Amino acid sequence: NTFGADALRYWAASTKLGDDVRYQETDLKNGQKLITKLWNSAKFTFGMLKGYEGKQPKKLEPIDRWMLSKLQQVVEECTEHFEHYEFSKARVAAEVFFWHTLCDNYIEIIKHRFTAQPTDAQHSAQYVLSKSLLTVLKIFAPLLPYITEELYHLGYDKEKSIHLSAWP
Repeated sequence: NTFGADALRYWAASTKLGDDVRYQETDLKNGQKLITKLWNSAKFTFGMLKGYEGKQPKKLEPIDRWMLSKLQQVVEECTEHFEHYEFSKARVAAEVFFWHTLCDNYIEIIKHRFTAQPTDAQHSAQYVLSKSLLTVLKIFAPLLPYITEELYHLGYDKEKSIHLSAWP
């Protein structure tokens, strides 16, 4: 009753297939923290995407190209782990990318672009921010189906469900 289904699924994805795992409430708390961070970063992103038409800019800023390259790397890594049923490795790769690369680095670096009038640099950031969050939601969807579904409908809603959308 204290933790939701997504936090429990987060905990369940903490071990590799065939291994025993001990129940530790701290793992559920970590899952809940991830869900909260996902919610907060998505709400921030949706606020920064106001007025964004979803079109790819003609030119990307260097930091935005860097972010897309890191995004592609984590997609490839998580895809490989999921294909081999290594959910714990996929979870760790997605989590490290989300917490550190996306939230701690990229979002902090681009925040200043949203304080002035819209520019090409802001459009570039909006494109990459939108693409990055959508990809993160899709990567986390097998592990955190409820929060990812809710955020998908709040910000994207391109398909009936994130679980029916194409893998990144």
